[in-house]
Parts: sequence; structure tokens; C-alpha cells
Amino acid sequence: MMLRVLTVMALAAGLSACGSGSGGGRADAGPPQDKAWVRFGNLSPDTPAIDVCMKQSSGTDWGSPILAANDVAAGLTFPVMSKVIFVTPGTVDFRAVAAGSRDCNTAVGIDLTAQVLNPHGTYTITAVGLLAPGTTSSGPYRLQQYIEHQEAPAAGKARMRFVNVIPNSPPIWDGTTDGGVWDQQFTEAEMPFRFNASGVGIIDGYQDMAPNPALPLTIRATRPQDTPDLYVAPINLRSGIITAVWAVGLIGGTGEQRLSYFICDETNAANGGQTTCNRE
Repeated sequence: MMLRVLTVMALAAGLSACGSGSGGGRADAGPPQDKAWVRFGNLSPDTPAIDVCMKQSSGTDWGSPILAANDVAAGLTFPVMSKVIFVTPGTVDFRAVAAGSRDCNTAVGIDLTAQVLNPHGTYTITAVGLLAPGTTSSGPYRLQQYIEHQEAPAAGKARMRFVNVIPNSPPIWDGTTDGGVWDQQFTEAEMPFRFNASGVGIIDGYQDMAPNPALPLTIRATRPQDTPDLYVAPINLRSGIITAVWAVGLIGGTGEQRLSYFICDETNAANGGQTTCNRE
């Protein structure tokens, strides 16, 4: 097994100072150090365009939808990720609402509650799973928090974060193949739906790797040595760049619900709008 060593310090994710108020700060307000930095996404294959609302868990005021106030007027349509938006830290509840909503009264799915956000901590809050009523998949709809890391990769290295958000997938492994033979494994444990890559030197799914303009990243079900490829696509890993690879869509899906990688540059620029992503 070949592991890629990640040499970073994790961002603080413990107790946070209590904030006040609700809703998101304007994206053009500069990089305040007293705010949490949050990226919002819609990685749920059957969820319509959404906006997001938030409130302090101790309060009752949901405020107004955040994304419309931060240059994402049309909301987030699968698969999309916003840029970082500054929000008030504390213990926070999140609610998805339909894009274009004027208020936060009608939720899409269930709320995500009691999420601890630290000042200057960076996070992804994204919709994952299947929203359709009666879905028996192992991946039902929910909002999910993921911790982000903004420290630079080690000198001469690229950094990749891999997350499995395929609602109907078995637990998967990532690596490369050579002539159909499982050749190189990047993690030590299988990744069920909603889980990051994990292993020695891998923090919150992030690992430092040698740059590669076309890494033939492969996912397979357990056991990877004995099963065929579920999906293979090239990943452009660039020196000094943090690349998030989200395994999205559905196994057997077609059209917009096709199985693929949703690949995003993770930077700490907070200018509103959408993160630079592509689908492979």
C-alpha cells in the first residue's frame, strides 16, 4: 500500500466562542478573522436548486437566505459549490430552502443542527443523498458538514481531498489500476457514503501527493483487488494547489445523475459566487 503523507496542522474544530445574530456576512466585506469561513454546496443528485439559511442554535431567528445575498441568486443546482462566505461563528443550525425563497420558513429536507463553527475556521456545508420520498437507498438526503484545510501543501506537493457522496454506492476504495490490476491504493480504509478518505497522514480526507496532470483515479468496491472499476477519470493534481475530489451522482445514473468526479479548487478567496469546479 502506498500512502501519501500529509504534514499539516488541523484547523481548530473544538469549542468556539458564541456569536450573535444570524445569516451570512457579505462576501465583499474583506477577510474578517472573527467570522467562520463556510462554503455551501448541493451534491444531492435529485435535489432542486437550493439556498441556505442559518441561525444560532440558541435562537429562533433564521434570518434570510444566505446565498442570494452573496452573488448566488439562482441558488445551487447539483452539482455546484459556492465560494467561501463569512458567517457568524458559534453553535449553529443550517436549513436548506428552495432557491428564490424570500424567507426561511419552508425547509427542503431536515435541518442540520448544533454545528460548532470557530472564528476563522473553514468548512463545507453541503446537501448530499437522495431527497425523493420513499427512497430506500443507504444514502438518504441530509445537510452535511466537512472541515476544510487551507494551509499550503508541503513544498513540491499537490494536495487532494477525496469524499464519497454517491448515495447508492457500496463502501469504496480509491487508487489506480494497471492493465485492470489494482495497482496503487491511496487510503487505508473503505469509504462509505458521506465519508472522507482516511489513513496515516490523512487529515479530514486531505493528503499530500506528487503532482500529476492526469492521475487516473479509480474507485472500486470492497475488495478492490477482486472487483472491477466503478469509475476512472483523470485528476489534474497541481503543485501547491488543494484539489477537492467529490465522487458524485449515482451508480447506474444517467444525464445529470451520472457517476463522476466533481473536482474543485479549494482556495480561501471569499468573493461570492461559485467555486471553480469541473466534472470529470
